[in-house]
Amino acid sequence: MTAEERKAYLFLSLLQARTGSSVISRLGDIPPASLMEMPLGKLQDHLRLTDRALGIMDELRRSFDPDTLLEQLAEKGIAALTLPDAGYPEKLREIPDPPPALYVDGEIPDGPSVALVGSRKASVTGLDTARKLGRELAKRGVCVISGLALGIDAAAHEGALEAGGTTTGVLGCGIDVVYPRRNRELYEKVRRSGALISEYFLGEAPLAWHFPARNRVIAGLADVLVVVEAAEKSGALITARHALDAGRDVWAVPGPVGLEECRGSNKLIADGAAALWDIPEFVESVAPQQGAREKFGPALAPKRSVDGLPDNEAAALAWIGFQPTEADVISRRSGIEMRELLPALALLELKGYITRDSTGAFVRRGAG
Repeated sequence: MTAEERKAYLFLSLLQARTGSSVISRLGDIPPASLMEMPLGKLQDHLRLTDRALGIMDELRRSFDPDTLLEQLAEKGIAALTLPDAGYPEKLREIPDPPPALYVDGEIPDGPSVALVGSRKASVTGLDTARKLGRELAKRGVCVISGLALGIDAAAHEGALEAGGTTTGVLGCGIDVVYPRRNRELYEKVRRSGALISEYFLGEAPLAWHFPARNRVIAGLADVLVVVEAAEKSGALITARHALDAGRDVWAVPGPVGLEECRGSNKLIADGAAALWDIPEFVESVAPQQGAREKFGPALAPKRSVDGLPDNEAAALAWIGFQPTEADVISRRSGIEMRELLPALALLELKGYITRDSTGAFVRRGAG
């Protein structure tokens, strides 16, 4: 990638942040570098820009000074990773709408990661659960990802820090902006232990519409998403939708029936998310203590007894959750070659452990 191409992605990043519109998803065969040169009218027609967005682009084209922007980042020790850069997180590159650029303070962990999200107005039980999950995952070398918000997010980060592990905070504002202000100490601890990440440039305010967009980055960076506690209109449910769009499995912690703070997370379970009802079992399923993988794929459903099953069937079943899982994914996770896996899956289906959805993907049954 040339220096000019890199600068074009920085321009695109600023443009998206200021318009609130995903320009990159509309580019098609237009190279990002051409955004600086093409006639505005032609760009408006191709990118379906509103007059307001077109005005922002026009102003930005006249004021854009990439060299100064990069100098400002360098002065603060913040890296800029554009979408084509080799250091851009591969998991995030694969989501439907990846940020054109990421601003990173710290070091993005390259190992397994779990995102823990939930309500800002969490119950004492929810906060305790998030802290325990963060702590136990960090003990297994799993990076805990969250949004540095109050409530569940803060508790998850704190749990990981208590265990001396790594944790990543994804911000909905400029990476040098501490929000909420009362999280300043936590902000600094997260920066030192792992990384702070944002798609918004220095000084960008924490505008309300930044946070739903931020949630897709949380989901995209993680291998697994857990909604610890969420009301019906919680932003954590937006994160869950992004996780499903990105092909991640979603877990939710069950809450008391009728409790407003848990209606959203309970509904996720009713809609098919795996129920995280036991922390040690969940942690063991995603980060086994013995023979841990360097990376793991989507989360598994809670393990059930498979006594009496042949080895291949038991191994395959262990890697099938309550979210549809394709045969090639099961093969990759379990290490079973396809010629041996397909007969094992057929037998598991006959025995009632699994079923298939309309696409032919495999799903764990409740009786197994």
